[in-house]
Amino acid sequence: MYDGTSFAPSYIFYKCAPKSAFNQNTDMKFIYHLAIVLLLLITGCNQSADADKGLQASATITGPSITGTLKAIQSPHGFVWVAVELQGDAKVLTSGLHGVHIHEKGVCQGEGKPFSAAGGHFDPGPVGSSTPVEKNHPYHLGDLPNIKINVIGQGKMETFANSFSLSDGPTSLFDSDGSAIIIHKLADQRKSGGTADDAGGARQACGVIELIKS
Repeated sequence: MYDGTSFAPSYIFYKCAPKSAFNQNTDMKFIYHLAIVLLLLITGCNQSADADKGLQASATITGPSITGTLKAIQSPHGFVWVAVELQGDAKVLTSGLHGVHIHEKGVCQGEGKPFSAAGGHFDPGPVGSSTPVEKNHPYHLGDLPNIKINVIGQGKMETFANSFSLSDGPTSLFDSDGSAIIIHKLADQRKSGGTADDAGGARQACGVIELIKS
């Protein structure tokens, strides 16, 4: 019996509601089916997240007196976290901003111009235009923020991107000829209609991007 000091909702409910509302078997069946639905929803979400686990990529970046790494992780929602770290001779990897771009071929060799085999900026699709660089810059899918280098030749850049993917698809970095990360000598001015120098200028370092198998 309710004594007026402790809350007894079940007692009040049973007193106020008609007996037909309290079919215990029906209530238990409802709770059981609700639990099954919730379990299926949770399981489905976990499976979706698990399907995208392991979508990671990396690159070892090298150039004359420059070394570094690229790490990339794709979230279940498709965004790709990208981190680039560099270190080098401060007379070569000078302090200030340097352009960072994903290029359209997973090759770092080059004759005449360093790392020219990597091709133009990553920009697949029917309206893409990787070369000349100024034609579609700074709207290439592989255009990333500049990296800031300190006075002792070290720097780190982190960003999120949804313009490319680590999974299969039309914007995948792992198409038939792969992709590479290029570090440029100058800052990317992100200027539409500018020159090649405005887009970062000469290539200083390169790394082939590789998918990490889980």
